[in-house]
Amino acid sequence: MRTVQAISAIFVLSLIIGCGSGQNDDVDTWYNYGESITKSDFINVSHAVENIDGFAEIPVVVEGTITQVCQSRGCWMVVEDGGKSIRIRFADYGFFVPWESAGKSVRVQGTLSMETISEETARHWAEEADDPDVNPGEIHGDQKVVMMMATAVSIKDGTPISEEQMSVIGDNDTHERTH
Repeated sequence: MRTVQAISAIFVLSLIIGCGSGQNDDVDTWYNYGESITKSDFINVSHAVENIDGFAEIPVVVEGTITQVCQSRGCWMVVEDGGKSIRIRFADYGFFVPWESAGKSVRVQGTLSMETISEETARHWAEEADDPDVNPGEIHGDQKVVMMMATAVSIKDGTPISEEQMSVIGDNDTHERTH
């Protein structure tokens, strides 16, 4: 009888420990912007950049860390991993991300492409990033950039867009669409 009780106690304890493993908790900490991510396979930003020819123009989900967010409206972000980066734009300006998202883990679903941008656009982006490590005056000539047109973004420990940011988004209908 004691053996049955001991086995039952171990079984119940295993269930309790297993249920608290963190996988379910992890799902609850991701905040979505735009559509919901529909793909379950993720690739790291560095892998996507290094293999851009194989991933261009097909829907994928990339994973990385947000390093920059447009400080004007939140209409673009830069995501990095392993020293490689992708500039993320949001389909049809249909959604935005919070200004304070830099440093957070992110998953982004969309299509990748390699694009050449003008010096003027590169400088404009550098100004909007408000990054002290980037001097817009030091940008010269056209730039090749891996881009993603995103339909869905999920930020770990993300938050809703602040009222202050919402007021800027709503008041800025003339924002240039050069992003």
